[in-house]
Amino acid sequence: MAQNQNRPRNKSRKRRFYKRKAFWLVLLLLAAVTGVVGYFVADNYLRPFRDRAATYDLERINDLEVPSLIVDRNGEEIGRIFVQNRSIIPVSEVSENFINALLAGEDRRFRNHDGVDAIGIARAARMNLAREGDVKEGQGASTITQQLARNAYNLRQEALARNESPIERKLVEAFLAMRIEKRYTKDEILDFYLNRIYFGSGFHGIRSASLGYFGKEPGELTVSESASLVALIKNPTNLSPLNNIKANRVHRDRVLNRMVQDKMITPAEAARIQNEPVEINPKPLRRGTTHLYERVAEAVGEALGEDTLAAGGFTIHTTILKDAQLAAEKALEASLARAESRPGYTHQKRADYSRDSGTPAEYLQGAVLAVDHETGEVLAHVGGRDYTHVQYDFIERGRRPLGTAFFPFVYAAALAAGETPASLVEDEPMDNRAVMVGGREGILGEWGMEVASPVYEGQIPLRRAFESSKIAATVRLGGRTGLQNIVKTGSDFGLPMANAELLPRLSVGWEAVSMKQAVRAVSAFARGGRLGAENLVYLDRVVDPNGKVIYRRGYQPRNSPQVIDDATAWQVHSMMAGSLERGSSGEALAGLIQTPFPGAGKGGTTHDFADAWFLGYNPRITCGVWTGFLQGSADAIYHGAFSRDLALPVWQATMNAVAPSFGDGELTPPDSVVEVRICTHSGERATRFCQELEESLETGTIRSKSTEVVDYFRKGTRDLPFCSVHGGGLGDGGIDDIASARVVALDVIPVLPKSPVLIGDDPYHTELPSFLPTSGTEGFIRRRTNVLDSLDLGDTAEGIPLPPPRRLEIYEY
Repeated sequence: MAQNQNRPRNKSRKRRFYKRKAFWLVLLLLAAVTGVVGYFVADNYLRPFRDRAATYDLERINDLEVPSLIVDRNGEEIGRIFVQNRSIIPVSEVSENFINALLAGEDRRFRNHDGVDAIGIARAARMNLAREGDVKEGQGASTITQQLARNAYNLRQEALARNESPIERKLVEAFLAMRIEKRYTKDEILDFYLNRIYFGSGFHGIRSASLGYFGKEPGELTVSESASLVALIKNPTNLSPLNNIKANRVHRDRVLNRMVQDKMITPAEAARIQNEPVEINPKPLRRGTTHLYERVAEAVGEALGEDTLAAGGFTIHTTILKDAQLAAEKALEASLARAESRPGYTHQKRADYSRDSGTPAEYLQGAVLAVDHETGEVLAHVGGRDYTHVQYDFIERGRRPLGTAFFPFVYAAALAAGETPASLVEDEPMDNRAVMVGGREGILGEWGMEVASPVYEGQIPLRRAFESSKIAATVRLGGRTGLQNIVKTGSDFGLPMANAELLPRLSVGWEAVSMKQAVRAVSAFARGGRLGAENLVYLDRVVDPNGKVIYRRGYQPRNSPQVIDDATAWQVHSMMAGSLERGSSGEALAGLIQTPFPGAGKGGTTHDFADAWFLGYNPRITCGVWTGFLQGSADAIYHGAFSRDLALPVWQATMNAVAPSFGDGELTPPDSVVEVRICTHSGERATRFCQELEESLETGTIRSKSTEVVDYFRKGTRDLPFCSVHGGGLGDGGIDDIASARVVALDVIPVLPKSPVLIGDDPYHTELPSFLPTSGTEGFIRRRTNVLDSLDLGDTAEGIPLPPPRRLEIYEY
């Protein structure tokens, strides 16, 4: 009964709505409409990002860095600066350990996705929600291809400029990554990525990082080292093992765990490595290629900031003269290579050195600095032979003894104290105990004359002592002048001598100086006693990629200090010029293209032949050259390693290169000096007899050679007699009326010669050499005397009647 009663009620109950076909039809219709609307909305929203991704040139994906050009003062390219420290290698040269660590740590589905990892995005979203949006610890889900897109096209900086959100940036990355995947293979994408990615501490690319942290090539990386490098990718600065080795270890272990999950290594292997510390062995690549480029980059950094050149594309206009720079580099290498090729050379040679040998580069080095001494502009800067072997810049950091190149400052002190170029000084052997260089016993060496067998000449003028670079004579002059005066003079010239010991070795250039100090000091003799510019200038202006000048150096008046009076400066200059013409640097003029050469110079050799210098100038440019060992070896470069053989040829080549642009002008004596003709033997006024005979060893002929030289004295200098060595009389001693002086010759009857040169003694001086400017004759001339001229013998050959001699008688006693 009951069942019958309930049956009509069940029949009347309505069917559930979700069981009705109409509901599902409506729902499907709404979903379709929503999907279509959503698609159009999404497409409309995403189109700008997709369209923007389509604008990037995929052919430029591997433009790692646009270099900044370095040009010389005439706009000629002399080099390029790459700010990023990297070295390009193919992925085939990278350890499989690193590739596995990279895929496990950054993109485990790299081989399968099309640029965007949908699974990774979902996983990252879930984990980020679980961390309540903690961005620092959240998952970014960027694939390797997306990271490549972001770095290759600076999408992060572009988003900041557009004020876009991270999501908007990632949309551009995703669309661009998909384009990249269609254009390039997976291995090509890995190539681009590994050579571009930043690993912190200034290392860009896998090779730079591998060498910079672990001192090995990428193909040799272990699992532990690979995991440490992969850990850097998300936070290169804070996780760098050079900055925080503990943090790097923590994140290395996380990468190892992910490698276990992906079955790349076993749990046991991961546990073993995680118990080991991170061990680094930095042997980084060097950014620069020459010492000059480092100086230029440093100058740009000081002017505009270290990061200015990071974007690349700048043009850096320098003060360098390309011809001079190349000439200096070539001549220096040629000179030092000649030294290394000498028989019996015992030191390390550059040609035999290899960076892979594990030994330091200790071969012979050199440096060249050419400066416009009026402005401080550097025309040539060679800090060493090979920057890739030795980054030490001698010009910037080195200091070595000047040796005999210090003589100009000794003689400047003496002349300022009252000496004259004609003052006599004793040139005789000296016991080395008086100087104590190169040992305490024996005779002081005469290395300064730069001849194998020097000759001592007794009392000689200061000019001759300087020009011939006489050691013993200069030491005696230094003692006579006063060592304290020499130290003061050197300090006034800017040389670091304030704390020098007052020992005689000061006079032979014992104290070490830098190249910059030496060049500036010697330039004072070309500038009337005023020092050259204090600061070196390498940078003129910087132009950005759009052609806009973003830096231009200012030109300010320079007030150079007057360290000596112009008369002393000219006297030393004159003696330096004389050393080029007839002294220890007598070969210098033959190698110069400027004739006559308007400047001067002085070579310098140390007592142990370990350092060789040459310092010289023309009216505009001062150039210094040094050769030696950076280690300060006490061993000689080789015995007899004179500056004329090592440094002088380099100086000649550099000065010849600057001559076309900076060879104009001349140096003229100041009004404070007067010109006097002096005999180089006596230091007294020259007479017409101040000449000597010189025999040619090659031809066997004998020719006359004048001992007369033009010298300069302060106006008012007195008590200068005529030459007492070659004959003559005394004048009144005044300099100002020197032109009125006359020499009186004694009357003699000459013996007529029967051949060009008499055999035996010539008591009547029949043949005398003459180089007197007023004679009009050069060579041997016959001298006619007043007595002979007064005898009128006519054309006859009459004899003079004489009485016959008395008969010889012999007596016996």
